[in-house]
Amino acid sequence: MSFLIAKQPIFDKKDNVVAYEVYLRKKGNMLEYPKEVPYNRSTHIILEILMEHGVNKIGEGKKIMLNVSIDSLLNKAFENLPPEKLILELIPPQIQVGTIVINQALKRAEKFKESGILLAASYDILLKESYQQFVEEAFLITVDFHHLTDTKVKSLKAKDKKLLITKIENEKQYNKAVEIGDFFEGNYLGAPYVLKEFETAPYLKNTLVKLIAILHSAQSIKEIARFISYDAGLTAKLLRFVNSAYFSPIQEIKSVEQACSMLGMKNIRNFIFLLAMNDYISVENPVLWKKALIRAFLASQMAKRIMPDLEDAAYLMGLFSLIDEILGVDKISFLKEINIDKVILDGYTGKHKKLREILDFASQLEEKYPTIQSSEDPYNSAILTNIEKFIGINRSELLQMTKDAYEKAEYILNL
Repeated sequence: MSFLIAKQPIFDKKDNVVAYEVYLRKKGNMLEYPKEVPYNRSTHIILEILMEHGVNKIGEGKKIMLNVSIDSLLNKAFENLPPEKLILELIPPQIQVGTIVINQALKRAEKFKESGILLAASYDILLKESYQQFVEEAFLITVDFHHLTDTKVKSLKAKDKKLLITKIENEKQYNKAVEIGDFFEGNYLGAPYVLKEFETAPYLKNTLVKLIAILHSAQSIKEIARFISYDAGLTAKLLRFVNSAYFSPIQEIKSVEQACSMLGMKNIRNFIFLLAMNDYISVENPVLWKKALIRAFLASQMAKRIMPDLEDAAYLMGLFSLIDEILGVDKISFLKEINIDKVILDGYTGKHKKLREILDFASQLEEKYPTIQSSEDPYNSAILTNIEKFIGINRSELLQMTKDAYEKAEYILNL
């Protein structure tokens, strides 16, 4: 998967550039958003670029407008950027959110507005009744040229909301837009400029390098929770994960710190790896990613019973077992570059025989489970009998572990 970050100028009625919109697009098609990338992940990627290169440099001294899904307003990384340089164009989240998230996001929007950030409401927000409070907070309404006749747009213009008209493609459209709007954007006025291109493999590698460094240096649950809270996508997925049937908590978990405390220092590291990788690899190759997830769950459960000290290593061996096929990289080189523990590398190369055996048995169960299940006597299948003989885990327990691993993998894919 390839995508890029581009910027496009926004003009006022005097043809002055007043801001730049910065957005994610599919490589080879500047008009298409890469649907494989969740909106909140897109926000995280763009914020990283802005913090790396500086808002003033990218915006050439002007304001910068970002497309931000309502749930992404909770991302604390916005606090690291100069508020007077930001316009946040609010768009609906991809996955419906509840009233708790909406209320939290609304409070953040009000706080941002007080700090000097300008809020814009996208045309799609206008169409959602549950998001009308965000429209009230907005200084600006963004609408593409083809929706100018919508009565909602006209009514908001009458309420003194400023109007940014986008996707202006020719002189005729521009002349019409100038009669109605206040600000203007489109290829007729100024084409997008590519800031940076991304490929999944190197981007994911950089993400994991940072993740490993932070997780290894963190001394407490609170430190890890603080790190997660800067990533809206990771925060949303973690909270959805811990409140799911996978864990079935007695009471709803409402904060990242609560979620981390519930999982514990040992488990949170593994789950963060999984959730961080899931956004990218699940769309790059969902079939192989599901196989890797199953292997991770199986390997960790086997190790837990026979080599508990290596449970985490066995889990990560399963998780990265097909990374070479999924991303088209050399597995050992990739894992060395992200500073993965040496014991895991030794497991792959066979230097650590026990870890290698566990991964091999987990892979066999993952591959043969459908055949085992469809057989007349699953408990007495040759594979289960052989694995029981070598590692001493009862066949019925192995079969249940495999069933659970398949169900967990399916759940993760649908997060």
